[in-house]
Amino acid sequence: MDLNNITILNQVIDSGSFTQAATNLGMTKSTVSRKLAELEEHLGVKLITRSTRKLGLTQEGEIFYQASVRVLDIMQQTELELTANQSLIRGHLNLAMPVEIGHHVMSEYINSFLKRYPEVSINVEMTNREVDIIGSGIDLYVQIGEINDSSLVARTIDYSERIIVATPDYLATYGNIHSPDDLKSPHHQIKIVNAVKVPSLYLNQVDKTIRANLPYRLKVNTITACKSACLSGLGIATLPEFICRQHIKNGELVQILPEWELPRAAISLVFPQNKLIPKRLRVFIDHVLERFELIHPSTPSK
Repeated sequence: MDLNNITILNQVIDSGSFTQAATNLGMTKSTVSRKLAELEEHLGVKLITRSTRKLGLTQEGEIFYQASVRVLDIMQQTELELTANQSLIRGHLNLAMPVEIGHHVMSEYINSFLKRYPEVSINVEMTNREVDIIGSGIDLYVQIGEINDSSLVARTIDYSERIIVATPDYLATYGNIHSPDDLKSPHHQIKIVNAVKVPSLYLNQVDKTIRANLPYRLKVNTITACKSACLSGLGIATLPEFICRQHIKNGELVQILPEWELPRAAISLVFPQNKLIPKRLRVFIDHVLERFELIHPSTPSK
């Protein structure tokens, strides 16, 4: 049943004429008549009686009209409540993200958002496994790397710079590395294997690209485990720069081949492609982008 036809019926009864109802609704009189005929055909009963002087309701029409007034009132009140909820920014968000991104990047944004919007609650799943965003009911996923799904929208907030590191003791034992040619046995790497697609060990310099085929001694599935093994002197690791920054400053790690660049990986906010995005989700995305600009004002656009 078309609610618009019910609205037209109510307007006809309340105004007392087809002509006035058509004027109020911005329609032609013939359209109003046709819509009411469609409603009567759908219900299988006559709703309105007409004479040269006035309109009237049949017995069935009176019952339907009284019920329709209540229905339209409920619809109007519900619309007002939903609009009020949108302005208040309330409700629940389901977020998912890789463990390290959650700890080192997103936790500050989530905490500050919850302080600003006390009527919103958030469930955060930190996992390095692949996530079915739509099937799992996830409102937003923080992705590292490329997005290859046309049903999803991505807003890039940053790029993860990757560097090669090792401990001073490891390099003292196995030898310093002065060029990519040195990335071979007896050196070995600690390799990260998980659902987050991190590029292979490609090194770039101006117009030159080299792929290092460095054997591995240990495979792990999180950046944190890789960093821990590297700090223990078990091998060379390729890690996000922000994960290693303090350890390099403290002298616990040494950056290897700093004059060579590794491919960057985009860090993006990913959500289903849907025109009706809840306002709380739109506000959360804007909050993250706003906070990122405040914390990293000198970050160049990528």
